[in-house]
Amino acid sequence: MSFFEPLPPPPEPAQPPERRWFPPAWDRPSEGTLPATLALDAVLQQDDGIVVAVPHVDVFPNGFRINLLMLLDPHRSADLRALHRGPTMMPRVGVRFADGRVGGRSAMPGMHHNLPKDELGVPTQPYVGFAGGGGGGSGWTLSIWVYPLPPDGPLEIFVALPSPATQELSTVLDGSAVRAAAQRARVIWT
Repeated sequence: MSFFEPLPPPPEPAQPPERRWFPPAWDRPSEGTLPATLALDAVLQQDDGIVVAVPHVDVFPNGFRINLLMLLDPHRSADLRALHRGPTMMPRVGVRFADGRVGGRSAMPGMHHNLPKDELGVPTQPYVGFAGGGGGGSGWTLSIWVYPLPPDGPLEIFVALPSPATQELSTVLDGSAVRAAAQRARVIWT
């Protein structure tokens, strides 16, 4: 004899909709895909109060995700939390591809309605948008989605911390390495 009362019978399965919406391939990482990780270990700033780093990028067949890490000195975190309370409440991140195309420069990052697109609605310049993050206390992480994969050659990543910080930080990685990592991403479901 079971302690629990019997469960009611399961409901009849709902009929699947005839047409299912999928996000555009440029808007976010490929769903159902395990990205390839490309280690950077790039420290963009390190002083006695804050470390800003890009430890790695996650690479998908349709683009890549920049992972930004900000660590505050735990003994000074109350003084430095103002960095996370600027006008936009978060750092701005942008990219410049080897062919000169740039993304993320606008005052309102991630806004797709002003992004130039071709006749199929695909952006003709890099799309840069927020892809998640979190933290608190003395550290934060921020993920930024970039579409498309960069061409071969140098790929520059730029970071501007919120006010009161004023400097722009940057690092350079190899676009060819990003493209090669995309070949290692594993599509699980399509």
